[in-house]
Amino acid sequence: MRDVVRDAWAVLVPDRQGRHGPLPPVMLALTLVTGLVDAFSYLGLGHVFVANMTGNVVFTGFAIAGASGFSLAASLAALAAFGLGALIGGG
Repeated sequence: MRDVVRDAWAVLVPDRQGRHGPLPPVMLALTLVTGLVDAFSYLGLGHVFVANMTGNVVFTGFAIAGASGFSLAASLAALAAFGLGALIGGG
């Protein structure tokens, strides 16, 4: 049991010099936010999921964490365009 707790703590509070740096807690936080968005949209928008944007949220997390090959601007633009489209289409 102590190993499980130790491993969980290492994921939540990783060593900054470690292999993955801050990526694991950032990804956990983005997963939580995405789940909340899906839950609220499902309950508030008449049982509609907006999960097609989950990938862009994940790519945003990779870009914020500094992973190579991911563009923060492109991910944020996709999320903004989706939000604008949802506002226009839902209004």
